[in-house]
Amino acid sequence: MNDQSRDQSMLGAQLARLFDWLDKRSSYAMHAFAFLLGVLLSRTFAPANFFPLLFIAIPLMIALIDRSRNSVQAFAYGWWAGFGLFAVGLNWIGYSFTQQQAVPVILAPIAILGLSALLSLYVAIIFVICRKLWCAGWFRVLLFAAVWTLFEVARGMWFTGFPWHLVGAAWAEWLPVAQSSYYISVYGLTFLTVLVAGSFVMLLDGGAWQRTILPPALAVLAFVGLSVAGYLRLEAGQTHYHLGISMRLVQANVKQSEKWLSYLIEDHFDKHMSLSRAADPDGKAKGVRLLIWPETAVQTESFDRDGSIHRWRMSKLLEYGSFAITGAPRYVRTEDGYDYYNSLFALNSSADLYARYDKVHLVPFGEYLPFENLLKKLGLSQLTGGSAWTAGRRRQTVALPGTPGFSPLVCYEAVFPGEVIDRRDRPEWILNITNDAWFGATEGPYQHLALARMRAIEEGLPLVRAASTGVSAVIDGYGRTLSSMPVGREGIMDSPLPKAIDVPPLSTGTRIILATLLCSLIALARVIYCWRRDHTP
Repeated sequence: MNDQSRDQSMLGAQLARLFDWLDKRSSYAMHAFAFLLGVLLSRTFAPANFFPLLFIAIPLMIALIDRSRNSVQAFAYGWWAGFGLFAVGLNWIGYSFTQQQAVPVILAPIAILGLSALLSLYVAIIFVICRKLWCAGWFRVLLFAAVWTLFEVARGMWFTGFPWHLVGAAWAEWLPVAQSSYYISVYGLTFLTVLVAGSFVMLLDGGAWQRTILPPALAVLAFVGLSVAGYLRLEAGQTHYHLGISMRLVQANVKQSEKWLSYLIEDHFDKHMSLSRAADPDGKAKGVRLLIWPETAVQTESFDRDGSIHRWRMSKLLEYGSFAITGAPRYVRTEDGYDYYNSLFALNSSADLYARYDKVHLVPFGEYLPFENLLKKLGLSQLTGGSAWTAGRRRQTVALPGTPGFSPLVCYEAVFPGEVIDRRDRPEWILNITNDAWFGATEGPYQHLALARMRAIEEGLPLVRAASTGVSAVIDGYGRTLSSMPVGREGIMDSPLPKAIDVPPLSTGTRIILATLLCSLIALARVIYCWRRDHTP
């Protein structure tokens, strides 16, 4: 054995001794170690964005599967790793419980821990499947990357979907790497990231350098090549703008705890009006083609009704040929009562409504209650904070006269890969209006922005984001921030509208299907091999 091989064997032996020591300390010590790995992985996402932790957390997760003696132990290791990832990474959800009187604050830790416990099942099942199909050498890394990716796709789609903390999204602020999602989607980037980071586990294996040093070295070289290609793409890609399409984004910084107080609603509206005028002596938003307010900037449910004073007042801000876009609730009377919608409206200088979009993808437990009848019996109906919203029918492209068509997204809708545009009527830009006041100055608004940025890169479309308390931003089709307004700031942001870049070679949905198919074939190949091995005399 040469010196290099001996060093690698010693490295693996040191880790084995650490695991032995943890086992002897307590039956839960290894679970705590797995939890720590999940916490480290959570720090690779916004706003921390410390990607080197990928190359520690992921290979050590593979080492935990190596260490597991059976499926039960693998399940426990995986569950605790997932719990560390989600309980720490999604801690900001608890802040929303302090912002509304209808929901008791005491439910905050219950909601966070309960959601994290459920999401952790995905990681636990990944560990169990890999343990069942485990093997030595480089193929176990390939298997782990494939199964991890498959379950990220599942988590992003099953049970209404929750595509938060996808490993590929850890690169949202590292744009040279993030460019690859334009070709392979965020799920394809997850596969590559887990494969490259996971290859470092082979440094623990010992043996010839060809089996230990070479795989991670080649993986790193491939990733460096990917980064260089992304850098060159950014250097070559210029941001172009639509001539004559000027925008003004209004960020009034209204606290969520005050947003729906009846005696302050008019004050909130007046603040938006005042900011929109930008001290113009005539009280107009002069030179502004698109005036954009955030989600539920108008808190009255009669905005779309004939004779709406708020709509008339808002229209007086506009010059002829300009449009205002705002979020507002609306209702429809039904036989059983009323259906409430979280909507986006566009109007002209005559107060005519040119477009309306009802939010399609609602937030579970925030805007509607899954398994409502069961949870009401358990006394948990307060989780929605009142009446649930009704989902809109379909994604659409809004085309206002003289302006490029856009895809409207309300809040949470911007986080879903492959679901942000109408593929039958491709838009030229994406508009995301959101109310991140629910989450204050926690990590939530930054994570939300990072996921929306990934959608812009995947689709090759500029993203305009109007957030009630920030971060409001204008982002081009390469994911570059052209202008932004931070969390907790009151003000306006004027910007021209960027143009879309070239249409991606394949739709995002097709890229996701191809990534899923590749990972499925890898897992299936291992299943067939194990079956033949177990059934061959």
